[in-house]
Formats: sequence, structure tokens, C-alpha cells
Amino acid sequence: MRAAANRALSRLLAGLPVVAALSASLTNAAHAAGVVTIGGTVTEIVYLLGEQQQIVATDTSSIYPADTEQLPKVGYQRTLSTEGVLSKHPDKILLTPAAGPAKVLQQLQDSGITLVTIDGPDTQAGIAAKVQQVADQLGVPEKGQAAVARLSQDFAALSVPSGWHRPPRLLFVLQMGGSPMIAGQGTAPDALFRMAGAVNAAAMDDEQPVTGYKNLTPEALLLARPDAIVVTDQGLSRQGGDSAIWKLPGMAATPAAKAGRLLHLDALLALGLGPRTPQAITELQQQLAGWQP
Repeated sequence: MRAAANRALSRLLAGLPVVAALSASLTNAAHAAGVVTIGGTVTEIVYLLGEQQQIVATDTSSIYPADTEQLPKVGYQRTLSTEGVLSKHPDKILLTPAAGPAKVLQQLQDSGITLVTIDGPDTQAGIAAKVQQVADQLGVPEKGQAAVARLSQDFAALSVPSGWHRPPRLLFVLQMGGSPMIAGQGTAPDALFRMAGAVNAAAMDDEQPVTGYKNLTPEALLLARPDAIVVTDQGLSRQGGDSAIWKLPGMAATPAAKAGRLLHLDALLALGLGPRTPQAITELQQQLAGWQP
């Protein structure tokens, strides 16, 4: 009897490593490695490449395409938390230069996760470079090359409207819940306007060009003399509609207000400089149809 019991116990103990290995395998499967994308443009590029199945989570600025709403979130890209990202068990994080805080990024890197910043100049070539960087990091370089070729065709199809005898002066007003800001040199709207054949009204003063984002003031509007105001759809809704924009201090005296010329774009189109930039340029030009200096 005792011998039989000992043999049964031995068989049970011998099987424990197999059970443990199976348990570990199931745990690893439940926590399958994948990619966390930080920044709406990065996430959009992953979808463009058809590799969204690699995403395990995104940040809250990832709003396009609509399917991104169904993905787990790790917070806003500028205010990430170490715990929030680690809870998604990624093996790689693709992020924009805006991601932070720096301390959190360092902690994530120290944990063994690969962090890759997707970056490029605010030009057509820079956008193409970002697409290829993402493709390379996802292990599908050939998909990146195909996407870059399509992007090049989209840009090649663009042209400056023939009726523009001078570039229109556009002023981008950003409303994020606090005081309205205007976009100067070195910002995404500045680059977008130039690609569209327009100029950034905030950057036209040779002596006092606005750089980065600055508070909107009556003095700034007086110097800018914008032909049109550009806002995001989301910001316009937050501000309270068209009439609220025209009521901002100093706005009524601008050529844009006198002509009632208010242009609007989706936030990611206006600020992302991603693969849909040709679409953003087209939408700006269409909204300026009939504009004459």
C-alpha cells in the first residue's frame, strides 16, 4: 500500500514542472507582447500600414481612425504614468517627441521596454520618413515603402490655386480649454500653411515673429492682419461656435472677421502632420475658394 502511494506521489511530483510550464505559457499568452503607440500620428500610421493588430494600447490623442476608440488607453501623451503603460505589457513603445514626462520615459526604458521616438522635419520628406520609421519598427518595411509611394503621389497631385495672386495670411487659433493661443514659427500649422501655399500670419512680422504657441492678444492680432482664421473642429465646439471666435478681444478688427472667413480642420489633421496631410491641404484650399487679396 505504502509503495503504491509513493509511486503515485512520484508521478504527481514529476508532472508539476509540466503544469508550471503550461501555466507560464498561458500567462504569457494572456500578456502577449505588443506595441503601445503614443501620439495620434504614430497610431494613424500603424493603421495606414494595416498593422493595427500589433497595438495593445494607445494614448488619448489617438483619435483616428474611429476604431482607435475601442483600444485600451494609457492616458495623454504628455502626462503618461509608468504603471499605466506597464500594465499593458508592451515590448515596444512608439512615441512622438511630445511624449513625457522624461522621468516616466526613463523608467519605462529601465524596465526593459524598447522606446522608439518617431520624428522627422515638418516637410513632405519628414512625413514620409515617419511612415517608414514606423513600418521598420513593426517589421514591415515593404509596407512602408508602398505607403510612402502613395503619399508621394498624393502630394504630387496638389497645387496652389491659380486665383491666389498672393499667399493668404492664415492665423491658427488653438483652444485647449484655457486661454486661446496662436501658432507661430516652428509649429505644425505653420508648416501646413506653407505646404498649402499660404503664409502664417503670426510669423510675418520680421521684427517680432511669433515662435511656438503664444497667448492670443489684441496686439498680436493687429500685427498679424489675418485674411482667415483657422481652428480645429474640436476647439470650435469647445469655444462655443463661430460667433465666439469673432468675439475674442481684437478679433473684430481683423480682415478675417470683416470677411467672416473662418476655416476649420479636424485636430489631428491640423496638428499631426501625418499621412493625411495632403487631405488637410486640400480642405484648407477648398475652404478658401473664391478668396481674393
